[in-house]
Amino acid sequence: MKTMSYSMSTMGEMEHGGGHTATIDAPAKTAPPANKIPAEERSRSLETLKPEPPDANPFLDEVCSVPGGEGVSWCIQCGVCSASCPNVAQMDYSPRKTIALIRSGRRYDVLTSNTPWICATCYMCTVRCPRDVKPTELMHALERLAIHHGLRNARVSTPAMYSAFVDSIKSNGRVHEFGMMLKYYLKTNPLAALKMTSVGLKLLTHGRMSLKPKKIKGVKQIKTIVNKARSLGGVK
Repeated sequence: MKTMSYSMSTMGEMEHGGGHTATIDAPAKTAPPANKIPAEERSRSLETLKPEPPDANPFLDEVCSVPGGEGVSWCIQCGVCSASCPNVAQMDYSPRKTIALIRSGRRYDVLTSNTPWICATCYMCTVRCPRDVKPTELMHALERLAIHHGLRNARVSTPAMYSAFVDSIKSNGRVHEFGMMLKYYLKTNPLAALKMTSVGLKLLTHGRMSLKPKKIKGVKQIKTIVNKARSLGGVK
């Protein structure tokens, strides 16, 4: 089909007495009427689209404000973190879906899931992430937020382990393995400790574990640090 191209400077001046018209490549029968529309009139009919303000998401802002959660907004949902995680099959939500839930403001769903506590801290997701989101650090940030808000998953015992560890550090300045594990099993499942009896006896006989804790110098300073961390909502 034959087309015609009309010049703004020549055809426009001839038909509109010097006014400017829009130049358009179109079929020969439709080009003349189209080129009679003044350029100024066409530009006035255009509307500028303004971006809508984002919806408020307090949970996303909270996660981004916690050390380790800054990169959650950089995620492109590629799924590399979930594909790299060795424990993803045991998680309520994969790392990729967890980030999507954070962006949706689903605080309760995220903080009551077992996902942060199942993280093995292998850093495979962090090494492979193309956007440097650091999902491992994000999981630890979510653990702190879950403790801060008092939202825990009854199916995981990791918080009890953390609590027993911190209490041992606060009391002795170092970890007392026997005391820490005793407190852990009393908080979770005392009967499960019976399965570890043979292992405990071997550690005791080989001098790898002591019944009496050994304290270090400067225990008061350690207690001050732990109490400050607790006041900031970092530990319980």
